[in-house]
Amino acid sequence: MGPPEGLSGARLRCLAGGAASFPPIEFVSRVPADVSAAAEAFVRINDTRIDVVTSSPLFTRLQRVADRCGDLTAARKLASVLVHEELHVRHAADEAAAYAAQLTTLASLGAGPGSPLYSEVHRSMMYTLSRPRAKLERIMVVR
Repeated sequence: MGPPEGLSGARLRCLAGGAASFPPIEFVSRVPADVSAAAEAFVRINDTRIDVVTSSPLFTRLQRVADRCGDLTAARKLASVLVHEELHVRHAADEAAAYAAQLTTLASLGAGPGSPLYSEVHRSMMYTLSRPRAKLERIMVVR
């Protein structure tokens, strides 16, 4: 699937902090059956690309605004999701490390501890890490 109007893979890589070294981004319209229905993006084990789910509430929220960065909260969230997934692709990171990078990204983008967005991602991290499977193998989903 090609990128939605105005949101190219290169633009998303820049949003996350670096077009040149960032993994390729693929746009998918549906979440595969083996991935959480709430996924905003995901990676497959041993894959070198990030799949962004264009039907996710986060992505559709970004597409609804006339100015693509007009919804700063959604832009911050997507940037942090991309960084989370990049850790899985580049470093085979487990969920704890990927969430730590995501929270650090949010803080550096002005949505640190105490912000609703930071709290939302922190809750997702705590839920994911409390699941027995998360400790054994990485789960390739970000909520």
